[in-house]
Amino acid sequence: MHNRIGKYELRRELGEGAASTVYLAYDEFYNAELALKVYHPDSYTGPGSGQFVSEAALAGKLVHPHIVTILDAAADEQASYVAMEYVPGGNLHRYTSAKRLLPVQDVIQIAFKCCGALDYAFREGVVHRDIKPANILVADGTDVKVGDFGAALITGIETTQRVRMGSPSYIAPEQIRDEALTHQSDMFSLGVVLYELLSGARPFRGANTMETLDQVMRVTPPPPSQLRPELPSQIDPIVLRMLQKSPRDRYANWAELALDLARVGRLSMFDQAVTDSEKYTALRGAGLLSALTDAEIWEIVRAGHWRRLPRQTVLVRERDVGDSLFILCEGEAKVTIQGKLLNVLREGECFGEMAYVRGEAARRGATVETTTDTLVVALPRTAIEELSVACQLHLTHALLRTLADRLEFANVRVSRGNAVGSTIP
Repeated sequence: MHNRIGKYELRRELGEGAASTVYLAYDEFYNAELALKVYHPDSYTGPGSGQFVSEAALAGKLVHPHIVTILDAAADEQASYVAMEYVPGGNLHRYTSAKRLLPVQDVIQIAFKCCGALDYAFREGVVHRDIKPANILVADGTDVKVGDFGAALITGIETTQRVRMGSPSYIAPEQIRDEALTHQSDMFSLGVVLYELLSGARPFRGANTMETLDQVMRVTPPPPSQLRPELPSQIDPIVLRMLQKSPRDRYANWAELALDLARVGRLSMFDQAVTDSEKYTALRGAGLLSALTDAEIWEIVRAGHWRRLPRQTVLVRERDVGDSLFILCEGEAKVTIQGKLLNVLREGECFGEMAYVRGEAARRGATVETTTDTLVVALPRTAIEELSVACQLHLTHALLRTLADRLEFANVRVSRGNAVGSTIP
């Protein structure tokens, strides 16, 4: 490795791609570290040439808090290179594993910020064309910066020939068809990223590139919450709308998408307000769990997915598939079947127990919707199975008592209904 390129001192390698290597570099004039992308010698006339032109054209052009700033670009006999802001927190790729998912509210905030960045870029005449987790860098917490504009389509600048840019799993259908691209092409790609960050799985996964592209063109993925039941149901239509095959069926603009994300974000931010002490107190006061020891209550505190939700929030929907058990820790909710009221759940009661008792994900038999502001904990079956044997045993006994009570309640209602010639509502 050369010690210097141009006016920059090279300190260490950060990463390498097909056309370039990125180094942590030092600018003596500004006394600051930066990232220096150095294009390989054979990329001057090869695949990397258009990428260098794209990034060089954007030097000083895109100034936004959530876009990596391109500071300088130069080409000489030694190398072609682009100097850019150094973002120390890595990228989002490491958070796409099902075992390392970010909190839902963090993902929503990240997506919201990406909307602002890509809206700004589009208004500056730029379509990114390669949005993926590896190209969204983490500055701090949920503060992210969209980077790597080497594949960008820039109004008024010829940067590439008719080359299908982008990564197969994230590319929009119109990119595959070599059709005109707009902000909605980046919106599709961001939808794939959002799906992956929320669920831990890509919506389009073929055995090879051609299979993946075919899925992008033809396959409608399942809602993210089907893969991760504790997700707020309001996120599903947003993500699936972003992933529509036709651009006209996606959001008309970034502002409309950002507004929907903000609405869901206000709901998911309730999670942050639930302290461990509040969780414990809520469960300890639930008659359902009266037989559990303090240690077992703490097990459930840590295993559960907690949400504070406003009234008229649908918690589970009739015919949806799921295996989570829910406990209503505060507030009330109504249970309906085909729109008819069946029961009212109150603080300390559970629902979704049939799927757990059956031992498999099953279609929900009823819809449960909050009627007041509520605190709810969801216990996916996988989380329950990781509880201690004693805790599982006590929880199972409690659920069987609940089922017996509800069966008795139903029998009473049926007998009363038959007595007066009516039916259960």
